[in-house]
Amino acid sequence: MATDEPAPTELLLIACELAVRVESRPERRDGTDAAIYASSGATLARRIRAGAEFSASCNDAPIASDLGPAPFCWDVSLRAGAARRTNYRVWLRESRGQLQAIWLDRRQARALRDGLPHEQRKKKPWGPL
Repeated sequence: MATDEPAPTELLLIACELAVRVESRPERRDGTDAAIYASSGATLARRIRAGAEFSASCNDAPIASDLGPAPFCWDVSLRAGAARRTNYRVWLRESRGQLQAIWLDRRQARALRDGLPHEQRKKKPWGPL
C-alpha cells in the first residue's frame, strides 16, 4: 500500500545524508551530556539501520543563525544494545517539508525506474563491484 507520507525514520535517514554537521553527546549515568564530539550522518544512519532504539524530533521553524551552523536540526536520542544512550544533534539546511519533497521525488524516480524493462534501466554510476 503506497502512501504520500514518509515514515519519520525515512526522513531522518535523508536528514543524516544531507547533514551539515552532526554532534554526538554521550549521556552520563546521571542523565547529563558529557562532552560534544563531531560525528557524521553516515555513522548515525548506519546505527539506525542496524536496529538501534531511538527517538527523534525536529524543529519546524528555522533557528537563529548564532545558535547553530544551519537553520534546522534534528535531536536524536539513540541506544545501541546495552551501551549508554547517546544524544545526537543533526544540523541541516533543509526543512522537514523539503525533506518530504526529496523523499517523494526519490519514490517517484524509483517507481519510474522499476516500471522500465530491465535492459532500459540505467546502470549504477560506480559500475560492477
